[in-house]
Amino acid sequence: MRFELQVGISVVAAATVLSGCLSTSEVLELGKDTYSVSATADGMRSAASARQRAFEAGRDTCTKQGKRFMLANESTSPTRMWIDTTVDVTFRCLNEDDPEYVRPRIRQAPDVIIEDQKK
Repeated sequence: MRFELQVGISVVAAATVLSGCLSTSEVLELGKDTYSVSATADGMRSAASARQRAFEAGRDTCTKQGKRFMLANESTSPTRMWIDTTVDVTFRCLNEDDPEYVRPRIRQAPDVIIEDQKK
């Protein structure tokens, strides 16, 4: 019986470690109808799971207000010695009839910005 208990505890501990960790920040209000949230996945979880968690937090915030989630900006960055991945999502909560509630034009942000200093 004691051996079975030890094996059971070991299996639960291993499953917990292998499942990884996913954390989400509080949703922050940035301005009128505009919010930001971050989610971080450790090395055992994929960046996609952090992205999904951030989007879910945003959607839930808007749903509680009776509004619709609209993506404004998204960025992904490595954290904690390039082991973890953090996804930052900026979004707006808009009424369905708001003129700004339109199909989003999603474009990847540039990796390099070239500044013209000849001004």
